[in-house]
Amino acid sequence: MGLKRGRLIFLLVIFNLILILLLFRLVELQIFGGKSLAIKAQESRFRLISGEDYPRGQILDRNGISLTDSGIRPALIIFPYMIKEKDEFSSLISKILGVSKDLLKDSLNKKKYLIIPNLSNEQIKKIKNLNLEGTLIISFKTRYGPNSLSRHLVGHINSIDLETWKTIQNKTFFKKEYNINDFIGVKGIEVLYEKYLRLEDPLFYWIVTVDARERIIPGLSFKRIAGYQKAGRPSVVTTLDFQIQKKVEEIMDQMVPHGAVVVMDVLNGDIIALASRPNYDQNNLAECLEVRKKPDNDPFINRAFEHYYPGSIFKVLIAAAAIEEKIVNPEDIFSCSGEYVLNPQLKIGCWKNEGHGEITFKEGFAQSCNSVFVDTALHLGRKKILEYAEKFNLVYDGALIGYPRSRFKSVDISPYGEGKMANAALGQEGVRLSPVQVAGMISVIANGGHLVVPRIVKEIKDYSGRAIISYDTEKPKRVISEKTCRIIQEMMVKTTTEGTGKKAWIPKYGSAGKTGSAETGLSIDKPKYYNWFAGYFPIEKPRFAVVVMVEGGVSGGETAAPVFREIASFLAEY
Repeated sequence: MGLKRGRLIFLLVIFNLILILLLFRLVELQIFGGKSLAIKAQESRFRLISGEDYPRGQILDRNGISLTDSGIRPALIIFPYMIKEKDEFSSLISKILGVSKDLLKDSLNKKKYLIIPNLSNEQIKKIKNLNLEGTLIISFKTRYGPNSLSRHLVGHINSIDLETWKTIQNKTFFKKEYNINDFIGVKGIEVLYEKYLRLEDPLFYWIVTVDARERIIPGLSFKRIAGYQKAGRPSVVTTLDFQIQKKVEEIMDQMVPHGAVVVMDVLNGDIIALASRPNYDQNNLAECLEVRKKPDNDPFINRAFEHYYPGSIFKVLIAAAAIEEKIVNPEDIFSCSGEYVLNPQLKIGCWKNEGHGEITFKEGFAQSCNSVFVDTALHLGRKKILEYAEKFNLVYDGALIGYPRSRFKSVDISPYGEGKMANAALGQEGVRLSPVQVAGMISVIANGGHLVVPRIVKEIKDYSGRAIISYDTEKPKRVISEKTCRIIQEMMVKTTTEGTGKKAWIPKYGSAGKTGSAETGLSIDKPKYYNWFAGYFPIEKPRFAVVVMVEGGVSGGETAAPVFREIASFLAEY
């Protein structure tokens, strides 16, 4: 009996101690923690919406101007749960915004809210006039504005899918942690400099009120607050010139539906402009993917870096090597009957079916005579052609300061048969060059014989604007004599004054260059030719090399040369 009584007293003591502790905790919460609890209760009703689509560093031209057209602009925020008729809503909004109705409706069914940036004044007016429930116009910072430039070089952002996420876990290139569905650079400078460009916090947030079901309640505490990042942003500074790049793209939009343009400083290799067409919308990748289903129409391909048969553009290298090696002189006489007979079973035709007749080497260059250059190449030999291709940095493509790329064997001439050599001399077999490579080749001739390595990125700056990485130009290296260059320069001027490139001539300043047309080898419903014009200007003290490559069209002289003239005429007065 005494034992039971002792146990009851013990349990009673324990119970009272617990009760006292609970009372102390209750007093503490009421007196000292009441305010904190009230704040937490209040905060549980608020959520932060990023006021920026992709918090990232800047991508700038050589003068500090944004190439992405990043800025704070009006945007439409949509709250799908407030929309009763999503089909009708999607139809109305898609017509105003010029987006796919199906894609919009799909997003409304999946997201708690949807932000559509970069609204024009006209779009804002139309949306407000509809007075649709579940919509609100807010300010929003976008990575890509409607006037972003050099999109293929800059690249774009996209969410990490499962496959990409697995891949990047094993790459030390990405220093920061990522999660599935995070946004990451996937093309161009955006991916190459991801570790410098990616930021954690946006410029500002929108603070919004939510209900018990986590649904945003518009109109209640919808306020803008500053983000938590440092003053300033890191940046990648390119060699491009904003104004020149803009003009080049305007000209391409009028004259080059498919192709590329490269403008290079012949003295140091800096790329001043680089553009590719067709273009694409960095804010609307889904629609671009539909277009991408046609390989020759892929808008994501940077055609300035792609490799194409150069056609007669390669005759610049053949001429330089032959003259430097004293295989030929400018006044040497050749004969062109309209075809060059290698053997009774193998004949190489000239573009001029009736032939050029008796013609000098320099005239053969200006008129782009195939017979002259097949004969010259056969005398020069495969070994010498490869040697000079190596000197001009053409055998392998990949050298581009500030923009690492995988190596591509651009010149790979078969040692078997004269026919292979003949086609290579005409830039039609065993030779595939990018427009950037061609610009480098033209620069050697224009600057008097020095190889300059192309550069596209100058430096990377930190938050304070201090350069943390600099990409210096390489010292020009002499690869052919100044005498040889003067001879090639004279022949290139003859091309624009008397030959196939007359439509590239620039009054007052002059120009020099070479035309080229190469068969694409694609099916009958695809473009038949790659048409080129590659040249430099002014004639006195050359400064810029301009390379134009157009997929389709008539010929290099008819299709590409006028594009060169428009671009060079602007540069001459810039």
